[in-house]
Amino acid sequence: MSPSREVPPVPVVLVHGLRVSGAALHRIAAGITDRPVRTPDLPGHGTRSNETFTIDAAVTAVVNTVHDVGAPAVVAGMSLGGYVSMAVAGRHPEAVAGLAAMCATTQPSRLFAAPFRAFGAATGFLPRQAAVISKGLTRVAVGTRVAEDMEAGGLALHSIRDVVDELSRFDALAEVARYPGPIEFINGGWDQFRLHEQRFASVSPHAQLQVIPRAAHLFPLIQPNRTASLIGDFARRCDQNRPV
Repeated sequence: MSPSREVPPVPVVLVHGLRVSGAALHRIAAGITDRPVRTPDLPGHGTRSNETFTIDAAVTAVVNTVHDVGAPAVVAGMSLGGYVSMAVAGRHPEAVAGLAAMCATTQPSRLFAAPFRAFGAATGFLPRQAAVISKGLTRVAVGTRVAEDMEAGGLALHSIRDVVDELSRFDALAEVARYPGPIEFINGGWDQFRLHEQRFASVSPHAQLQVIPRAAHLFPLIQPNRTASLIGDFARRCDQNRPV
């Protein structure tokens, strides 16, 4: 009888949110120590800031990273990254060992996108002033350390309008419904993006929902160790489903 072969742990691909880049997730990545972790930049952000953001291009960027690190992988995204991760899972389920979406359970719509579209337009007219205001408000809201993490890799204010235009037409619930694997939705209790969390949690029999008490929309960056622990626990559950 041949000896049993140890199955390596599934890798993790972390997908960043709006304005920031993969570099902003470095503390979360450092906290996941038992498996490979990658933090790619989405089009229009970080090292790809000169590209135009589209959902299709973002999906391609993440899928390429998954194949580079070793498919299937756990794909875990926050905010914009959560929606992109849903698209990856829905369109390429064979590449995704598990989907973790943080701070991303409001179904996008044109109405919901309206204030973000207005802010994106303002950054286009006054980019330097918008950058100064954005940095200042972020420091007031989350403190210097988190603000500096968010600015690592540069702020992609110029891509806000493209992102909002794409998301306003994006059917996140439909993408989640197409994915047959394990799903973890993680929201902060004070997060404004949890509006439809029960709809998301009920769309798949494999979905679970965790709500972090007194945590805001940026809690993954504010509490990177806790976030790493949550993703690590989910990834270890996904390890059990990986084929030998």
